Amino acid sequence: MSEKIEISLTDFVGFVNKMGTAKQNYVKAIKERPEYEPYMDFYKAIRTAIINLHKKKQGKDILDKVLQDLTDEKKRKCYPEIVAGYKKFLGRKQFEWIKPPKKDWKVGNIVITVNPEIGLEEKKKDGTLNFYIVKLYFKDDALKKAQADQILTLMEMQLRSKMKEPEIKFAILDVRRNKFHVKKDHDLKELPLLQGEAHSFATIWDSL
Repeated sequence: MSEKIEISLTDFVGFVNKMGTAKQNYVKAIKERPEYEPYMDFYKAIRTAIINLHKKKQGKDILDKVLQDLTDEKKRKCYPEIVAGYKKFLGRKQFEWIKPPKKDWKVGNIVITVNPEIGLEEKKKDGTLNFYIVKLYFKDDALKKAQADQILTLMEMQLRSKMKEPEIKFAILDVRRNKFHVKKDHDLKELPLLQGEAHSFATIWDSL
């Protein structure tokens, strides 16, 4: 019996967008990676700060405090870009916190965690409201449209049933570049591709 494989949504989409032997090398790197520990999570500090900014209404200065407290040289180089990008996204928008849902996607023996970090209710100048469930993307490489579409498809498929507000839209924010990708429909046309890729990931994993 094949072992249960648990991976993150970001890892899975990274796999989908690899080609040829790069796919096998990517799976191998994930399989040999140590089990998750908070100290190993490179973006944990800034992710937590962004969540608390909205959830606990702590204000933008919480992002500056993260920068002041950094000791890791690699974080000192890239965190300022992340903070600047998120501040641009915030601008003068008025947001209220929405608790984001979470649900695993199970395909065969593979389990992919679909876990957007923040939910936002945006009040527009004309008094209307926008509702977003948002996955945060921090990596140095720009998020491609195909990658964004794949992530949004899985969010739509797994999380829509958990939403009480039909107007809620799923989104992913490429934080460094302040690029906000929003799913504007309920279409799941990417699903057959993603199901096939999930089985492919599991096959490669089991062969290593």
